Amino acid sequence: MRQVVLISGHICTGKSDLARRLKEEFAFHSIRTSDILREIADHRRLPNDRVSLQTLGDCLDAETNSRWVFEHVLRQVNLLPANRPIIVDSIRTGSQLEFFRTQRDFVVVHAHLYAPKAELERRFEEKNQRRPQGSNENYSNADLIKNEKDIEQFKRDADVRINTQRTDGKDTLVRVAARLGLYAPSDTRCVDVIVGGMYGSEGKGHVAAYLARNYDVLVRVGGPNAGHTVSSESGIYTYHQLPSGSRDTDAVLLLGPGMTIRVPDLLEEIKDCKITPDRLFIDPQAMIIEDFDIQAEASLKKKIASTGRGSGAAMARRILGRKPGEIRLAKDIPELEPYVGTTEPFRGSIVANLEKAYQSGNSILLEGTQGSGLSIFHGEHPYVTSRDTNVAGCLAEAGISPARVRRILMVVRPQPIRVGNPDTPGETSGTLKHEISFKEVAEQAHLDPDIVTEQEITSTTKRPRRVGWFEWDQFRKACVLNAPTDIVLTFADYIDVENQNARRFEQLSEDTIKFIEELERISQSPVSLINTRFSRDDERSIDLRSVIDRRNWKTSRTPRFI
Repeated sequence: MRQVVLISGHICTGKSDLARRLKEEFAFHSIRTSDILREIADHRRLPNDRVSLQTLGDCLDAETNSRWVFEHVLRQVNLLPANRPIIVDSIRTGSQLEFFRTQRDFVVVHAHLYAPKAELERRFEEKNQRRPQGSNENYSNADLIKNEKDIEQFKRDADVRINTQRTDGKDTLVRVAARLGLYAPSDTRCVDVIVGGMYGSEGKGHVAAYLARNYDVLVRVGGPNAGHTVSSESGIYTYHQLPSGSRDTDAVLLLGPGMTIRVPDLLEEIKDCKITPDRLFIDPQAMIIEDFDIQAEASLKKKIASTGRGSGAAMARRILGRKPGEIRLAKDIPELEPYVGTTEPFRGSIVANLEKAYQSGNSILLEGTQGSGLSIFHGEHPYVTSRDTNVAGCLAEAGISPARVRRILMVVRPQPIRVGNPDTPGETSGTLKHEISFKEVAEQAHLDPDIVTEQEITSTTKRPRRVGWFEWDQFRKACVLNAPTDIVLTFADYIDVENQNARRFEQLSEDTIKFIEELERISQSPVSLINTRFSRDDERSIDLRSVIDRRNWKTSRTPRFI
């Protein structure tokens, strides 16, 4: 059944503002009785000033026994999709209301707005002063509702009654939207999260891109210091700020308020991936990385092999620069307006877009960056990044409640890696408990040592990586911090080259299966996805069957909500 919202109330109570907000934020079809009157006046060649339209409304009530508003709504219904709700701004008599109450094909919700007369007169006078030529019209003459019996009937009948002296337009919308059931329950679990369980470079991007095609909404947090290299049917691509897999899906893309954005690089990435504004929404609160942020991190490149992309310096300024105008956010950048919007409510507001997704039953994939061992709170300081890389930090940056989370996928590889040591003698990028060389890894797995060493460079700084044997203690700590529902194992061919040919779990090598069993014992979670190989060869398109999918859960797409 179609939902029809009727608004009543004296002039200046906020009826038109409520109707506008329901139209803009919840896609209601808006019917304004003033527009109906104006159309009829033009057809009858009558004046269309306020007083003349009021007189015409009185005439139509007499001609149709107050049925004219209802009949117009019925005609509109035949032109709209079956599930499109309608907002009527506004009804002015009890007789007009009664026709809707007796229509069984409508779910009618009546919102009555009111405020003290002195407040309404003050608002009316402010409107008069804003008009170009001013106006001498008084409040009583302008008000459409002349009969207090109608107001008394509206008070008794209303499903929701709001004193707008005590609320602004946003507050009124929230109260009415809640009565209309437009908000999803807090226990709607529709968000799956991917995080790294080591020191980054676990192959999260490749896994996220593999899963992305099954989600309605992709959310990215972090900053351009993290590069996620993806091999797909469209080739090799490294995502720095867009969600992995963006160019291979039609999903809605959300960049959260906790992100740090390097504008020229993001615009180039948007262009590369052919992302249109109807798909991408950037939160107005996202922090902008400036040139001097990059310069400020030059010493960190020398000390701990930081990427030096300015994310940490920008986050520090965000904390310290809490004076108006001291920092720039996404809403301050003209080039980002198509994705952010220009004024409240910003089209890029992540909370608002997530609210729509929850209500629509959309599936959401949140992609974290870097790894648990690099968390600024839980990693080995100072060899850490500028944010919390665990699931709690990712959720906070995105604006998602933990109560919305369905699955937590933690990605690990057989051998943890760190970025190569800085160029400064004696400095390090951090500890690896059992450091070895990629030559040793390759020889154990019967891979080509030269090819493995050549491919193992970082996605962002292009530095050679360091590698070590698996750190079980660090893995357990990551499990405690993230409580994964699923473990994802990547680079299975680094255990045995024969895994590259595996298409089913039982085709994996014996040592690989033993390793997976131990991962499951320690994490107390299943290894649900296994990546058997990861090609960085631009001339070789990756076989999508390089992922052995053992999940016992599914994700389904729903119609886009935008």
